[in-house]
Amino acid sequence: MQKISRLPAIALLFACVVICPAAEKDKKAAPVKLLTTETRKVIDDHKQIYGMSCIPMSVEMVLKLLGRAPASYYDQQNAWKNKADGNFSNFDGKTINGVTFHKRFGLPRDKNFPLEKLFAAVDRELAAGRYVIISLASGGGWHMYVVCDKDKDGEFIAVSKIGERTITDDHVKRTVTKMQGTDILTYDLAR
Repeated sequence: MQKISRLPAIALLFACVVICPAAEKDKKAAPVKLLTTETRKVIDDHKQIYGMSCIPMSVEMVLKLLGRAPASYYDQQNAWKNKADGNFSNFDGKTINGVTFHKRFGLPRDKNFPLEKLFAAVDRELAAGRYVIISLASGGGWHMYVVCDKDKDGEFIAVSKIGERTITDDHVKRTVTKMQGTDILTYDLAR
């Protein structure tokens, strides 16, 4: 009888030794902070060098934020120049300095756009410590931003460049909701 009553206790002890530390670690893990003093310096030092190069400018910004390109890196913008007919598809599946980019949510922007799925995808990327490039309405057209943080209310914060000037959208969810959707560019790192 003694052996039978100890078996569940041994199983419980095993579960706590094997499972509980992982669960405890997840509870203690602080949210990843992507917008720091150091990353803000990288953003502020970057620039958009052509009027129509905001897509490659954002890709370069992410590469610099990841430490995969030096501050002097402008190869993507110099190749793109003022290409007016480009979009995130130009970088979909492209690997640059060990970073492979992926276009997501290339859907019509209308009342049927899956906004909650888009916001959940951005949340997952931020929680994993990854930036997200996003297309936002700007002055009758589009401009690319890098989502790099969330505020205390869960609103996404994105940064971009216009020339040497850093600009910010502190209400990305609201902007995208008004737009009835948008596409994003995510990435994977080579192991």
